[in-house]
Amino acid sequence: MTDAANHDPFGFFEFAAADPDAVAVIDIDASATSRGELASRSHQLSNALQAAGVEIDDRVAFLSHNSVEYFVWSFACGQIGAHIVPLNFHSVPAELAYIIDNSSAKVVAVSAALAELGTAALDAARYTGIRVALPEAGVFTGVDDFTSGHPTEPPAERTFGGVMLYTSGTTGQPKGVLRSANVGVTPEAAARVGRAMFARRGMSVGGTSLVCGPLYHGAPGAQGFHGLNWGHSIVRTERWDSELVLELIEQHGVTHAQMAPIHFHRLLQLPPEVRERYDISSLEAVTHAGSACPVEVKQDVIDWFGPVLYEYYAASEGFATSISPDDWLDHRGSVGHITSDGAEIVIIGEDDAVAPPGEIGAVYVRLPGAPESEYLGDPAKTAESRREGGFTTFGDMGYIDEDGWLFLVDRRSDMILTGAVNVYPAEIEQVLVRHEDVEDAAVIGVPDAEWGQRVVALIVASPGIDRAALTADLPAHCERSLAKFKCPREFEFRTELPYSGAGKLLRRELRDPYWA
Repeated sequence: MTDAANHDPFGFFEFAAADPDAVAVIDIDASATSRGELASRSHQLSNALQAAGVEIDDRVAFLSHNSVEYFVWSFACGQIGAHIVPLNFHSVPAELAYIIDNSSAKVVAVSAALAELGTAALDAARYTGIRVALPEAGVFTGVDDFTSGHPTEPPAERTFGGVMLYTSGTTGQPKGVLRSANVGVTPEAAARVGRAMFARRGMSVGGTSLVCGPLYHGAPGAQGFHGLNWGHSIVRTERWDSELVLELIEQHGVTHAQMAPIHFHRLLQLPPEVRERYDISSLEAVTHAGSACPVEVKQDVIDWFGPVLYEYYAASEGFATSISPDDWLDHRGSVGHITSDGAEIVIIGEDDAVAPPGEIGAVYVRLPGAPESEYLGDPAKTAESRREGGFTTFGDMGYIDEDGWLFLVDRRSDMILTGAVNVYPAEIEQVLVRHEDVEDAAVIGVPDAEWGQRVVALIVASPGIDRAALTADLPAHCERSLAKFKCPREFEFRTELPYSGAGKLLRRELRDPYWA
């Protein structure tokens, strides 16, 4: 592998021009798309979109299962200053209609397999813009007809646009996070700006990236997009399958991957004979983010994979820190030093003042020189996330130790207030999953007449475990590691817990029935 510091070419289109026959994307059915084909199709689509009236900072919505089309549309939008808006194909029509309408999408692309869902969503949104089908379906314009006659050369003027993601909507409707395009900055120039940061996260030029989740989610989509910018071949999956992931790593010599803590947990649950069956020595960097990873789980994966786990703290709104495997082993549980990625980070306490080292508060980040993001069409929400001096919060709680290492505690929206005391579910969940008979756990606050909220643990027991015996043992297990006020008052069992395709626990789905 080669360091990207002075590497030329750099960025997907430069790699494609230098070696058009190299493999860009390997699909689920093992079919391959070359860099040259992907670049040519992206150029043609860029020109077609511009001819259809798509301009800088316009939005293009995209609804499809994982496919090479996501990269065609991402790179096409991304070089004309437009923003692709990936849509979650698990959503119902009303949810999609809200995003289509809220984003003011000029073009909506829908795969033929999802044409019925897409049509219902567009009709619910009373959408009057351009409908494109992949490849063709119903009343949509087929993508071949949409792009026919347009040149396969790069557009005359190029500006990097990027992805506009919608927040997960832990409270109220999801919000689109818009970062305006910087006119005249090409995709390659934008990629070079961020290469030092990605290098700190273990990225290197050349190799093979495994995309383990749906591309409409931020982390899996970014893994594929940035991998192509770093000259990688992309191997993709449709959904998480622990053994298949190991098989693909061995088969394709995967060097880079993006996973989530729940993926680590599921991998560790594989029988030893299955884990030992596959050669994963090609791995150079497995990045993870998005939710707290229990220290013991991460340590177990490092013991298995080797020191290749790179963690970062970021959100749709921007980046904050990252931490290398070696630094994490010296500062277990940290997400990085406050100076690691060039952001300025402060902790704001309940008195609205900067908190001293070790005190928990809201994490605020300032990104010097980076364009500020905004919640599209919601200036009040944008203002609520900011404070004086250009600092923005992603909604997380944490603390900074005496040496400047940042530790996250939980999402502010997940915090439980019981008897006027703050309780953080992630801390309790990490204790629960250490029990040998607990396969998975989630902790929520439910209404309580006396305490305001009481702490309830939702448990997925390991197969064959006596639930009554486990229920009797869990209180003592928790009290060995937690203050009594943090220990769950109740334990309920579930056959499984809801996760997004990117591996985030959908805590709101668990809470809502109790608060209805």
